[in-house]
Amino acid sequence: MNTKANYLSPLGPIEITADEGGLTSLHFTDQNVTSTPTTNQIIQDTIAWLDTYFAGKTPEKALTLHLTGTTFQKSVWQALLTIPYGQVQTYSQLADQLNSSPRAVGNAVGKNPVLLIVPCHRVVGQDGRLTGYSGGLERKRQLLNLENITL
Repeated sequence: MNTKANYLSPLGPIEITADEGGLTSLHFTDQNVTSTPTTNQIIQDTIAWLDTYFAGKTPEKALTLHLTGTTFQKSVWQALLTIPYGQVQTYSQLADQLNSSPRAVGNAVGKNPVLLIVPCHRVVGQDGRLTGYSGGLERKRQLLNLENITL
């Protein structure tokens, strides 16, 4: 059974969804929502992670994820988890690491169901420019600034 909660971040409302296996989705929403309390431990842990992150600190606690996708998508999302806080990689670097094409990697990055936690905002174009982010390029810029990344 899925449990949902809303989190009011400095960059706008975030909807969090979890099931008994872990965190299943986290995305920015443009809906006008209020923060919702929950007793679900996975969501409580996610909220604590977000509080730490938006305070400009590196979250230490790993969250339990329950991500649905193809084998390739999951391999890309796993690679994203290895990009350290405060650093970026290009789509080409990820593609080389995964023996794939930048376009295929970009498509998988775009399907990331757990924004921020699986840090797709840390992936940039070959020339360092900001490209594609389902939360919007302005939010991507603000997230990178929060991590003291300047491009």
